[in-house]
Amino acid sequence: MAVSSTPMRWPNAWADPAALDLLRGTAIDCLLIDNSDELVGVRERAQKAGLRVLHPDAPTEGIEIVKGAWPGVKMSRNGGAEAGPTGVPWVDSNGWNILLARALRPEHEVWVDAPPDAGAFITADSYRIAFADSAAYGGRWIISLDKSLAAALAAGKTEAQGPWQRLMQTAAFFGAHKGWADYAAAGVAGVISDFSGDNEFFSRELLNLLARAGLHYRILPKQNRWGTDGLRALLYVDADGPAPALREQIDDFVNAGGMLISPFWPKVVGGALPLAPLDKYSVSSAGKGKIVTCKTPTDDPYVFANDAVVLVSHRYDMVRFWNSGATASFYTLAPDHRGALVHLLFYSYRGPDAASVRIAGRYRAVRAATVENADVAGVQLEPQRDAVEIHLPQVSQYVALELEA
Repeated sequence: MAVSSTPMRWPNAWADPAALDLLRGTAIDCLLIDNSDELVGVRERAQKAGLRVLHPDAPTEGIEIVKGAWPGVKMSRNGGAEAGPTGVPWVDSNGWNILLARALRPEHEVWVDAPPDAGAFITADSYRIAFADSAAYGGRWIISLDKSLAAALAAGKTEAQGPWQRLMQTAAFFGAHKGWADYAAAGVAGVISDFSGDNEFFSRELLNLLARAGLHYRILPKQNRWGTDGLRALLYVDADGPAPALREQIDDFVNAGGMLISPFWPKVVGGALPLAPLDKYSVSSAGKGKIVTCKTPTDDPYVFANDAVVLVSHRYDMVRFWNSGATASFYTLAPDHRGALVHLLFYSYRGPDAASVRIAGRYRAVRAATVENADVAGVQLEPQRDAVEIHLPQVSQYVALELEA
């Protein structure tokens, strides 16, 4: 479902209805306001102004609110950036959560509830990446201000205007591109699960970890019918077996040359294939494809996620960065299949001075857009075999690459 709203959580300290003047001319069209007596005047004036007013804790038809995390580089207790075994900074993002909610309830609009962490170092660009982190994946961040900024805005302080204007500029940018939510996610792997019950923790944490590792995937709920075009591997991650129709679809995929990776899948009789150094897996041939299973079933999604990335192979990475710092990307295909849109997110406190990105696929032209600039100058495209390499000038924390086939 295309995004239709830009919601904001109204600060409880803004009891004066005059604070609604801050929203004039912005993309914000929905407010989540407590039912306290102090805010009666705010609610009444907001409704008269044509704004949609909701209670923060009341379920709303057609809207899926997911609990998220404040996006950015996760910091350790000593103030440094946390990193995984590869040394890549550990990034918190809400993209996987949005994609899952959209896959399970495609008729719902997805909002992310992720207020700023108490005591976190918040900058004007922190709000920009908070909004872009949700909007790039087809959701909307519920705009939530930290107490310091909210108080400064209410007092009319000059230093609060910059962060507020940057946030409103970001909201306006994505409000003008709501159709991007209709683009289809591209991926090299499909993750199959019901994402619920006993399978909930493992499957959902796996989505989070695969995204952090840079593997582009599609979410394939067991209860739905879906295609496998463009996929090189399927990850079946539930402890219970698939229904007969789903099993047949998976078998067809493998027999045609695909790879199935599963911690629990029963072994298939066939010629054993060696696979080093992941000696904890057994590999069997099936038709033209392979079935890879854990010799000992694992309940650790972190280990399985990192192994799955190696098994699929980095040679098939859809997006690779150079000189970019803590990053994420979301690769989508245009509804008419004539091009692609790749969202680039840079989670450091500022965007890179210069960065390069390799994108799988054959494209002949690219246009880069940022929140500040609808057509970034100085972008260079170099065709490669089955890919393009794009060189960016200095950019901010979010870039949209529109690629023409």
